[in-house]
Amino acid sequence: MDSTIYIVCEVIVVLIVFFLVAFSTYGLRRAYLSMKMEMHLQNQLVKWVFWGLIAWLFILWLSAYMGFFSNFDRLPPRILLFALLPPIFLSISLLFSKKFTKILQHIPAIWLIQIQSFRIPMELMLWLGFVGGFIPFQMTFEGFNMDIIVGITALFAGFVFFGKKRFLKPESIIWNIFGIFLLINILFIATISTPSPFQIFKNEPVNTFIGDAPFIWIPGFIVPFALAMHLFSLKQVLIVKK
Repeated sequence: MDSTIYIVCEVIVVLIVFFLVAFSTYGLRRAYLSMKMEMHLQNQLVKWVFWGLIAWLFILWLSAYMGFFSNFDRLPPRILLFALLPPIFLSISLLFSKKFTKILQHIPAIWLIQIQSFRIPMELMLWLGFVGGFIPFQMTFEGFNMDIIVGITALFAGFVFFGKKRFLKPESIIWNIFGIFLLINILFIATISTPSPFQIFKNEPVNTFIGDAPFIWIPGFIVPFALAMHLFSLKQVLIVKK
């Protein structure tokens, strides 16, 4: 394993995560301003969200550092049960919140599409990890992970769907569903690449890096974030009347 590439990949993951945290808090602030909410209440809510995200990231990092996620033989898988599912359940619950629905109505639709371009550096990181010898081939875009397609198309899809007063509802729905499908695909590939009862890919290296810090943030935050943006975008285009 190339230690220099490993460190570079760690830095990329950290930068992506904190960019997404910044985007989340800024988007929330933008929505509250549009809703003309009292400034004191705005500050309080944004701080709660920010520190809530930081606390979750710290819990994941500390747990991974202590080796909690390194046992891949346990069933159900710890990464699935304690890292991936909690933020996904939170995202789904927000879809049924009337207050959050109001917030979505004040967030530019183009943002929820274009933010998915973060998947480009994410996929480049996975490829670098393969070059560095600690990420299996099948988890890269040279293998069976086509998630980079969403990242690349997100750069211009937002303008195509929602630019210049356009509101292409069917097209944006299809794009989001396609993005969710690719997320499910890489999750499946990652799962069957781990040294667990579910392992199908036997090639080296096996997928164990995902249980280490800060890479635990990929299933514990980055993947759920990408899924949440797809779900929120779908909810947004379905509730906005055009």
